[in-house]
Amino acid sequence: MRKSILSFTAMLLVISLFGVICFTGLDFGFFAIPPVTDTDDGIRLGLDLVGGSIITFEAMVEEEMDADTLDNNMNIVESMLRSRLDQLELFEATIYRVGEKRITVEIPSITNPEEAVQKLGSTAKLEFKNADGEVVLEGKEVAKSEALNGAIDQTQILQNFVKLTLNSEATAKFAEATKIAANAGSEKNYIDIQLDGETISAPRVSADYKSTGITGGTVLITGGFTPEDASWLANVIAAGQLPFALEEVELRSVGAQLGVQALETSIMAGAIGIALVILFMIAVYRLPGVVASISLMFYTVIVLNCLSLFKVNLSLPGIAGIILSIGMAVDANVVIFERIKEELKVGKTIKASIDSGFDRAFGAIFDSNVTTLIAAVVLYFFGTGTIKGFALTLGLGIVVSMFTALTVTHFLLNRMVDFRLTNLAFYGISVKADKEKKQLGIANKFKVYGLISIVLVAAGLAGLVTAPFGVNMFNLDIDFAGGTTMYYDMGQKVTGDVIAEIEKAFKDATGYETSAVQSTGDGNEVMVKAVNIDTEKREAFTEVLKERFGISDSSVLNVEDVSPAIGKDLQKSAFKSAGIAACLMLLYITVRFDFVSGISAVICLIHDVLVMISLYVVFKLPLNLNFIAAALIIFGYSINASIITFDRIRENMKSGKKATLVEIVNESINQTLTRNINTTITTLCTIVLVYILGVQSLKNFSLPIIAGVLSGAYSSIFIAGSLWAKIKGMTTKD
Repeated sequence: MRKSILSFTAMLLVISLFGVICFTGLDFGFFAIPPVTDTDDGIRLGLDLVGGSIITFEAMVEEEMDADTLDNNMNIVESMLRSRLDQLELFEATIYRVGEKRITVEIPSITNPEEAVQKLGSTAKLEFKNADGEVVLEGKEVAKSEALNGAIDQTQILQNFVKLTLNSEATAKFAEATKIAANAGSEKNYIDIQLDGETISAPRVSADYKSTGITGGTVLITGGFTPEDASWLANVIAAGQLPFALEEVELRSVGAQLGVQALETSIMAGAIGIALVILFMIAVYRLPGVVASISLMFYTVIVLNCLSLFKVNLSLPGIAGIILSIGMAVDANVVIFERIKEELKVGKTIKASIDSGFDRAFGAIFDSNVTTLIAAVVLYFFGTGTIKGFALTLGLGIVVSMFTALTVTHFLLNRMVDFRLTNLAFYGISVKADKEKKQLGIANKFKVYGLISIVLVAAGLAGLVTAPFGVNMFNLDIDFAGGTTMYYDMGQKVTGDVIAEIEKAFKDATGYETSAVQSTGDGNEVMVKAVNIDTEKREAFTEVLKERFGISDSSVLNVEDVSPAIGKDLQKSAFKSAGIAACLMLLYITVRFDFVSGISAVICLIHDVLVMISLYVVFKLPLNLNFIAAALIIFGYSINASIITFDRIRENMKSGKKATLVEIVNESINQTLTRNINTTITTLCTIVLVYILGVQSLKNFSLPIIAGVLSGAYSSIFIAGSLWAKIKGMTTKD
């Protein structure tokens, strides 16, 4: 008993220690965890929460460049800048075109525009020159630039170096240039790498290349680099792979799009939501609920410390990943506790029930988390921008949630047994109530539930099908449709109240909602974003501002027409990564279960995403960057819910009972019904509070997630198993 008390106390102290580190940080010199409140070195908040910097670049193009070539090159520039931002882990930054020759980059957290430019790196034209100043290569001829560490000669000594891969056209030119340099003597045997006419590196060409030059298209740059030096040079060369030079024509600091109120309400909603989850778990599962609450606290402080350690850029999509992972952390405990209750009901001891419950729950927890982790990994490596931000927080949350559920929860429950807390009432067992529970024949009514699903997804399908033909049923926001950005000098400090009044003025003058209103510049200026509005409506809005704020014509600083912030590369990346993730999850489920289970799970996933899309169509919610985050959170939640059902079907199929497929499915659905309901309730606790307490933009973000979570519960109960039985019955020979 004494040993158990000591170990239990030690666990509580460890949790408390990690909680303290969240706010004080930890610094051993070689290893440091910044406090979560340190937004410079720790968790970085996104542009929508704390503001940041806006940089507008203009392409320095040749006059004879035709419009199609210019457009193609601007697309290349946009894609390369996006890649550069991802390299810096600035996943929440946004990029959009302004006119024909300008690109605007919005970088979160960095409120000093000059620092933002430095972070992004120079975007001027890169050139490789020989000792005579003749251009040997241009940056666009470098296909790839990367910093590596390894042995590159016979000494086998590990060193940091930069590896360049040239395109096919450049290989021969570079071989000839390096051959000449190698034979030029000590004063001229180098290649000068210049950015904006300034030398950033001048590596010498070894005498070993006197006869052939550097062939093969692979170039290694060495020179006693530190890892940071090698990374810097590789990134600058990568940033210089542009078809033309870019010039910074405008630098601005910008206030938070959602404002301080949004951040405060999100934190409050999260805190209240977790408190409600704790109360619910204790009310339903009694003593195991207390254990789950302690485990959830451990999960929370570990995740916070990891977010700070890895300097995660946290914006709405990142918060979405955390919300989903919290739901999955609680879900693992729910699955375990339901299994323990089943073991207790057949007469096993508390200790035996706990061990057996964990063993039997492990498969479902492992498979559901691995499938979601597959999605997170694919989305991180193949996605860009906010997709990466979501994937990072989701993946981190999954790993930590599995650890806490399978180790911490198990450890604490065993300590409860050591404390002789063995009364069945402590574990939420009510035999009488369970005996009276009516078994539902859900699989027998597949046609009814299938028809309901068809009706639910019809609006979403209509929106997707008609959009390519110009019949848009979506309320496209500026992120998807492009629009207008207007800058005004308000002559006063732009506070939250001023922003609210400007939003009202815009609606009164135009009849539309704004996409965003943010303070900018010195704090007296404001940036108003809206979907494309004509000159008449812009002038009407300006007149209303004159009446209500006393501004003049000179207060109109600038008006810009902008292209969608969600460019083609981000759209392609979203569809590509989602497609690859779905295929890999299908493969995994096929290996672990069967092909029918995989197909059924993917169909349910598509069903749930379409239900969420239907909400955007029916309620005309603004379709913006947050739509991607909402879709991804449902992507993960749906597959997790379906796996739990298929795990129980798999178990019952192996039991040897003589029953039809429909009977097995009905039994499995009833066995997992409590889990599905309880997990849905705990997942909704936080997101519903975000909807209730949040500002309008947060409501627009959380409502589709609420619909998706409810749809995920519906599909896992009423569709997944029944669909499996239907397909299995069609493919199984009598």
